[in-house]
Order: sequence, then C-alpha cells, then structure tokens
Amino acid sequence: MDIGKNWSEILEVLANAKRSNRFFSIATVDCDGNPHVTPIGHVFFRDDMTGYYFDAYSQAMPKNFEHNKRVCLMGVNSSTKFWLKSLFKGQFKSAPAVRLFGEVSEPRKATQEEIEKLQNAIRITSKLKGHKLLWSDLTRVRDIKFDAFSPATYPAMCDGLWK
Repeated sequence: MDIGKNWSEILEVLANAKRSNRFFSIATVDCDGNPHVTPIGHVFFRDDMTGYYFDAYSQAMPKNFEHNKRVCLMGVNSSTKFWLKSLFKGQFKSAPAVRLFGEVSEPRKATQEEIEKLQNAIRITSKLKGHKLLWSDLTRVRDIKFDAFSPATYPAMCDGLWK
C-alpha cells in the first residue's frame, strides 16, 4: 500500500491513538539485533510524511541509532467506546491501529514553533509538580521521515478500510 495515498487516513488513526493513549510506541533495534520499544508522548506529524519527537529521556534509543536509524512507530486507538461500538457492529468505522516505518535524523535544537506546539499540548498539566520536573527542559528533537506503513487488521472487521 502506498503511504502517500493513505497519509490523511494514517494521520486520523494517529490522532485517535494520541487522544486515547497519550503516547506512541517507537521500536528500535540494538547492536545485537534485539528490539527495544519506548513509549514517546510528544510525537508530532507533518503533512509531508514526516514527523518529529522531543528526544529527552530515552537512553537506549540514541545508542541504537548509532548503528541503525530505522524505527517503527505504532499508534493504537484504545478508546473503550471505539472498541465496544466496533465489536457491537462487527466492523471498524476507522482503522484501530497503524505502524509507520522510517528513519530518524540526528538530534537538533527545536524551533520556537515546535516548542510552542509542545507547550500547547501539555498546558493542561502546567500547574502540577510533575509538569516542571518532566517538561521544563525539552529543547531537542529528532525528525522522522516515514517511508512505509502497515495497518493493524482484523479479519472481516477491517475490510475496506485501506486503499
């Protein structure tokens, strides 16, 4: 399937996943070939099949990128309402999950626009103690260029969802 032809639907699945989960899972591979999955809460997507995330806490991912910059990002719509409605009807109205494959860039300083987008996303927690502890110094991002995708499919319930 063509990622470009499906990008708008992929973005919709990712938005639903973000609302229901608050994070995405990003898989990398270590130097021994072992997979490593990290939850990343602040991933943002662009219309050109790229995205970026704030690179702050993961210790394994940067080490893994020294020898392999490939990633798999997965977003799952885990909304109870979505799943119950789909199970009741026997059909998903929209895709329940998607995997994106791509390559990360070297870390770079976040732009002011990217920092403002992050601040807007976490504004609701700004009065909480943990907010300052976790998010007061997020200034570095990595870009991701996505080149392929793989939808999560379930027999019969996902028929007709992807082009």
